[in-house]
Amino acid sequence: MNLIEVAEATSTNTLAASMPDAPHGTVIMAIAQTAGRGQRGNLWESEPGKNLTVSIVVRPDNILAHEQFLICRAVSVALVQLLDRGLPDEVSAEIKWPNDIYVGDKKICGILIENSLTGASIDRSILGIGLNVNQRIFVSDAPNPVSIITLNGGVELDLMPLIDMLWELVDENLKLCSTAEGRLALTENYDSHLWRSTGFHTFAYPDGQRFEAAIKSIGDNGIMTLQKPDGSTQSFAFKEVQFVL
Repeated sequence: MNLIEVAEATSTNTLAASMPDAPHGTVIMAIAQTAGRGQRGNLWESEPGKNLTVSIVVRPDNILAHEQFLICRAVSVALVQLLDRGLPDEVSAEIKWPNDIYVGDKKICGILIENSLTGASIDRSILGIGLNVNQRIFVSDAPNPVSIITLNGGVELDLMPLIDMLWELVDENLKLCSTAEGRLALTENYDSHLWRSTGFHTFAYPDGQRFEAAIKSIGDNGIMTLQKPDGSTQSFAFKEVQFVL
């Protein structure tokens, strides 16, 4: 791991993108992130010095562009494994499709993955991770944030060991992508930690229309297939459907 620590950045992903020659395992950490980017164009709130706001540069081996959801699976599983070590035994982290990390119905981590291609293969991935660690109060209009400190009895954690552990877990899970057996294990791990993986829940189309459905499967391309109470199924790409909290 090559750690680059900066006092302030608008977005660590933007900073990482400005370093095209950054080698595999470069981790950029910002003490203060003034315009952190999340999915759907949202901003990510983070109190300076309290949370992990990092971007990890990885250069995957032999992952084709159409296989990019493998990277999503690897990073999501790594975050769940990290949180399993930092949260009380009775609290569990789960993956809200495609790659938000939830504890119960509250969001503890956001992930933004940006891939660069060379031909049909992924040349570089920037893994932007915002993990709520020591922040107690959230003032943005985010509907459901939570942090490790609010779940573990108020014990503040040192961020640096968390970064080391995060990189080790990301690297370990990415290496699984190099074999068929590893990819299967990664898929099973992702699916076993999927949020709202059982029973029927409320979803919404982009126009706001709601419906009830159960998650049937998540494909290798990241497509989520839902099954409605009448037995019919419908498949969705990211942004084509939303969970209703």
